[in-house]
Amino acid sequence: MNKKISVIVPVYNAETYLSQCIESILKQDYENLELLLVDDGSSDKSMQICEEYGNRSGKVRVLTQKNSGVSAARNRGIEKAEGGYIVFVDADDYLPESCVLSRMAAGIGSADILVGDYMRLWNDKLLPAGSCSSFSGFSPEQGAFRFRGFFSVGTLSYVWCKMYRRSFLQENQLRFGDYAYAEDKLFNFYCYIRGAKYAFLTEPVYVYRKNDASASYQFRPDSVKGWMAIAEELEHSMCEEAGDKGYEDLAACTIFFAAFFDGKMNYEYGGKTLSAVKKVLKEYASYPQAKKYFSELARGRLLKNISPFFWKGMIWGFAWGMWLHCYGILSLGIKLLIDWRIDERLSDTGLRDEE
Repeated sequence: MNKKISVIVPVYNAETYLSQCIESILKQDYENLELLLVDDGSSDKSMQICEEYGNRSGKVRVLTQKNSGVSAARNRGIEKAEGGYIVFVDADDYLPESCVLSRMAAGIGSADILVGDYMRLWNDKLLPAGSCSSFSGFSPEQGAFRFRGFFSVGTLSYVWCKMYRRSFLQENQLRFGDYAYAEDKLFNFYCYIRGAKYAFLTEPVYVYRKNDASASYQFRPDSVKGWMAIAEELEHSMCEEAGDKGYEDLAACTIFFAAFFDGKMNYEYGGKTLSAVKKVLKEYASYPQAKKYFSELARGRLLKNISPFFWKGMIWGFAWGMWLHCYGILSLGIKLLIDWRIDERLSDTGLRDEE
């Protein structure tokens, strides 16, 4: 409880929400903390806001760099952090209560990573997200822990709503890769593969804001290439470090969810046409790695620990469709899932607006 906590906030053109983010950190009742604001070459008033808080509070350290992306900003923060624990907060999000860091520090115990619950701020409406209690009861070695934690619930994928032991990151030389998106998912994959010990706090410790200007909500025509690069790096790392522990489901599910998500994005941003969905599904099918994992999923080899049954059936059917090149049928299925809002019901918050 006496160890210093380093809170790292990457900042890029975040003037609209930055003050709320900083205030929520500085009002924490945990005294021994430092706030590292890493400005990534902002062109708005973000740097001015950072300097104002730096001059006002001795807990604030302002770091600057040329625009290099969120991964480089977080890595810079890790390098300069002095605390025994590290917490990441995005500049458009905030901590919901003043006791959040105290609760996290009290709960981490001997673990390397503490995982808390969070809420989503969706069009000024706070929505509770899926709880980590849905997978925390499983052993980390079980497939159900991986599937629920990284995919169907997804809390393990995010770098926020967590507290990391800095010595664990240092000993394992863990840093963020140079990716435009999903860099936090890969970072947390590495934490898992390298044997992180987890603790859980089933209380909201973070508010994640739906910000249409953020990278998470941007349509990317080159997203297939990016996702496949992540999957390939993950597979290479598993072969080198995880040996025969049977973590192939991480790469397989990454490709499945990426293909499904990109199919959805291409439908929504491609004029809601089936041809836009078919195009991106065919692109995924052109990668040998994707072909391999869709084949294995279709044959049921990596489906054993996926639950509930709906997810198992959905992944199995999608994999068969990709294996047999039934892109038209799959595109129609994605269209119906979106039009009937089934995809929203399956999300971590459920339906976000009244029907």
